[in-house]
Amino acid sequence: MDNTASGLIAPLPGSLAPHRVRYLPITDRPRIRWPNDARVALWIAPNVEHYEFLPPRDPQRNTWTRSPHPDVQGYSYRDYGNRVGFWRMAEVLDRFGVVATASTNLAVFDHYPEVGAAMVERGWEIMSHGIYNTRYISAIDETAERAFYIECIEALRSHTGQQLRGMLGPAVSNTAATPDLMAEAGLIYHADWFHDDQPVPLATRSGQRLVSVPYSMELNDVPVFTQHFDTDEFVAMAKAQLDVLRREADDGAGGRVMCVALHPYLMGMPHRVDGLAAMLDYLMSHDDVWQTTASQIAQHFIDHHYDHFVAHEPEPPADRPKVAATAASSAGTTAANPGSASHAAGSAATEDWAQGYEFGPAQHQHGMDHPYYDWSPLPSRPRFEWPDRSPLAVGAVIVLEHVEWEPPPDAYSLRRRSGGLARLPAPDYPQLTIREYGHRVGIFRLLDLLDRHGIAATVAVDALTAEHYGWLVSHLAERGCEIAGRGIAATRLITSKNTEEEERDAIARSLDAIGSATGIRSTTWFSAEGVESFRTPALLAEAGVDTLLDWPNDEQPVLMTTDGVLAGVHRPEGTAPMVSLPLFLEADDEFALWHRRVSLDGWGEILTGAATRMHRDGADHPAGSRLLMLTLRPWLAGQPFRAQVLDDALAQVSALGSLHTATASELASHARSTLR
Repeated sequence: MDNTASGLIAPLPGSLAPHRVRYLPITDRPRIRWPNDARVALWIAPNVEHYEFLPPRDPQRNTWTRSPHPDVQGYSYRDYGNRVGFWRMAEVLDRFGVVATASTNLAVFDHYPEVGAAMVERGWEIMSHGIYNTRYISAIDETAERAFYIECIEALRSHTGQQLRGMLGPAVSNTAATPDLMAEAGLIYHADWFHDDQPVPLATRSGQRLVSVPYSMELNDVPVFTQHFDTDEFVAMAKAQLDVLRREADDGAGGRVMCVALHPYLMGMPHRVDGLAAMLDYLMSHDDVWQTTASQIAQHFIDHHYDHFVAHEPEPPADRPKVAATAASSAGTTAANPGSASHAAGSAATEDWAQGYEFGPAQHQHGMDHPYYDWSPLPSRPRFEWPDRSPLAVGAVIVLEHVEWEPPPDAYSLRRRSGGLARLPAPDYPQLTIREYGHRVGIFRLLDLLDRHGIAATVAVDALTAEHYGWLVSHLAERGCEIAGRGIAATRLITSKNTEEEERDAIARSLDAIGSATGIRSTTWFSAEGVESFRTPALLAEAGVDTLLDWPNDEQPVLMTTDGVLAGVHRPEGTAPMVSLPLFLEADDEFALWHRRVSLDGWGEILTGAATRMHRDGADHPAGSRLLMLTLRPWLAGQPFRAQVLDDALAQVSALGSLHTATASELASHARSTLR
């Protein structure tokens, strides 16, 4: 960016592109004073988001990286946040009188008006997080980006009457012109800069005032939990953060800013929400903490400190050593920007991509952006109850999956397949043999464990397991396990890359293989790796499947609509409507132990913490009973040292009492009769 674009703030000599921010060391800058001499301005940022089921193509960034779109698991995991987690999290924020700054995909107001109304009723400030979290601004030109801000401003005004003051880019996406265009649109703060503990003026080409209000990627539940920390550690981080900032606010620089970034699908989980309460109990207990909103921080800074920061010249360090010019700088090439010619060529290519980017205006609509189920926020539902008014149903899905020695060359499998070592060329002995352990040993350990605690088991079996392990599948059926379909193999996923006929054939082969091994036609399905195409539920219904386990989006069963989704595809007469039983993804052994690397003790605490909270909510909440469906893999949870942790956790769950347990199809059958 040309230095002339830096508005009121001239870049210091040697500052790095994009010259938006002057270097002002925290040890030498004007003192910030918050209202009532508060040491710390604390803002809480719930991220209320919507990820599209089938997002438009982006030339630079793939929204769902697990599988071709749609990623049902990723989509419905986040959908859980709006249906359930948001309400649980909001109740805790209410309890502590928090006025939040909600980083909101503004289409939430169209799709889920109850969520929007709940934020407005609480007096939360709404910060733009774009329209959808699957539509990035990094690949669009200035004309489209300028229209994007107009759309955001009008969307917020029409739904809330609020004037939009700031933004956290959709999925933290930006262009080089973003601060300029934000300022021109009348916004006063940008939350995408994580470079300070205080607000900082951002240079704009028009000279209009724009402030960076520090957001956080450290006290942010997404990286915290994906980097394998647990709830207690997150709470400890937040407490330590406040302690240090309060102490440092006595130095010359004065008041600090602290942000805690939350996501309802994470912090609204039953096993985490009490941790949020513990965190807020500490953060809100200090008289020298100003709990406020991002725009109030920005406005106070603009009114009282902005000009001082712009005018301030830090004292040059005494006796600063001279640094000899490098050959690169002598030749006119800055070391900070090597390869500038190739970068320019890349920019031109990006512009070409942007020409064909299907951004366009967002399709504002009420409810889900797919046809399979209706939007249903937890507080507005009629009461749901399991038999005998049990507050909590507990079930288990055991996964038996086959990994091929030589998968077909055109088959799709996950890039980050669990088990074994690094992904190896075929044949991948660690991948293959660890799953063989599950078929030979782990499955029996898990079944005995579940029997001991009286928990009914549904076993998801792919076609190659049914065809190669006939004795095992027959044994499962004789033990009273329900057998669910799971596609062909873990190395042959059903995705949008398949044609409709290929997918139909894969479903038929899976169900036929189970029928041949057991003599029973399965009506329950759990897709391999939880991956579907857009067509999958409709084609499953056509095949007679009425219970689906792929969507971890709720704590109660969800009635699905499949008729009319695909031309010429219908549920056969006399078959039941489809019910989705949401698995509890947080406790899924592969998700928790392998991908998130949760400790064994942490895994046990997830199980017991979630069950305890769900049991309480199922008894006391107007929406009624809850469902805890566990997903277990014999090669993983069936290892002796892990099985012991599972055994201990299930003993605590059983001690809650008044539990209902049944196979997946039995749970769905009861739910279907109620949800109709």
